[in-house]
Amino acid sequence: MEIPPLNRGDGEDFVPPYFCPIFIRSGHILTGMATEMDRGEQFVRLFLQHQRRIYGLILALVPNGPDADDIHQETCAVLWQKFGEFEAGTNFSAWALRIARYQVMAYYTTKRRTKARLSDETLDAVVDRMAARPEREDARSAALDGCLGDLPEDDRQLIELRYRGGASVEEVARHTGRTVVAAYKALNRAHERLLQCMRGKLGAANA
Repeated sequence: MEIPPLNRGDGEDFVPPYFCPIFIRSGHILTGMATEMDRGEQFVRLFLQHQRRIYGLILALVPNGPDADDIHQETCAVLWQKFGEFEAGTNFSAWALRIARYQVMAYYTTKRRTKARLSDETLDAVVDRMAARPEREDARSAALDGCLGDLPEDDRQLIELRYRGGASVEEVARHTGRTVVAAYKALNRAHERLLQCMRGKLGAANA
């Protein structure tokens, strides 16, 4: 499944990693005892579920792409180190965002970027806003990612061009070697397949 990249403002796109490097380095998932493996698998599941939100917060507070990448990796490592303090059944997203906030504060302190540093009130406001975003938006985003990955290559190209690339139907037609009428019909079919897939995934998630 392809994960659409996040624009980080430096001319490059960033796709959040599937695994936090701390797992590979520590070997917890690969060589740990059964209980440690269960703990690691639980963390991976939660982290992957919320990593877009975590990285989005960091990028909102630290618009420099490479620095945001570094803070993201550091946050991941700290989350794993402190995972024993996380209470199962509580809000992992809110907990993780708070830790990301502290890593951003540490970044500003270490870099001594006093002019660029955000106030504590601003940091708290951004964290609260991110944490308050309805979970159903994450579910819809995950369903969209999954369904885009499941679409035939031709359908996925059409959707990407039209809705993510902002191309007009005429531009889609030129790019794909179709007439405008054929491009319009193909887009409608691709869009309908995408919606049907998303309805199925969201319906199953709510069952």
